[in-house]
Amino acid sequence: MLNYTNQNDYDKGVKVVLVLKRRIINEMMTTYLPTVLILIIVYSTNFFKHFFFEAVVTVNLTALLVLTTLFISVSGSLPPTAYVKLVDVWLIFAQSIPFFEVLLHTFIDNMRTEDSESREINHHGVKITVNSKDEEKKIETDNMNNNAPRLNRKIFVREIVNSENLTNRNEEILVKARQLFYKNAISREVWVNVGEITAILIIPIFIIVFSIIYWWYGLSHYLSNEFSLS
Repeated sequence: MLNYTNQNDYDKGVKVVLVLKRRIINEMMTTYLPTVLILIIVYSTNFFKHFFFEAVVTVNLTALLVLTTLFISVSGSLPPTAYVKLVDVWLIFAQSIPFFEVLLHTFIDNMRTEDSESREINHHGVKITVNSKDEEKKIETDNMNNNAPRLNRKIFVREIVNSENLTNRNEEILVKARQLFYKNAISREVWVNVGEITAILIIPIFIIVFSIIYWWYGLSHYLSNEFSLS
């Protein structure tokens, strides 16, 4: 942009203003859109069945790896600066979501494991129960597509006894042990509920609030002429 330094006195010279901006459409298609899609996939893992814990962790760690690769690629394509760029802030924020999801689901699974008498896990695509009172469990699978014969597989599991006091013959010790057991079970159930609410409700609210603040701040500077060289 070319303009006079003083509109009343043209002899004072002219002023050249160069506004340097990146094309935001290109960045949105190559950086922001993929990260949003990945974060949607990460959030969808909160609705997996609890016995698919391994799948939840795998999806989140894969998303973290992809976001890290994208972050390195974007940082390498931009000119190095001494300050942190807005795109760096967005990518670091996107990386923190699957990282926090892994920690949160690990905490939830840990709380759910010890207070459950019959924990369900995934075993080669089949739901099985462990820590049950039965010493022997049979899993029957039937392949309807190939009309294969039914396969019987025996899986031996061992019942986990939390404390010897739960089977103590002394009634006073037995009552106290049971009270402590149910108290811990209720406490763990509360923490499981808190973790699930955090994963399903609090995390998306945090993402939406951060996105609104981020885009408001970024677009307000993008549409202005603050970053200019005269």
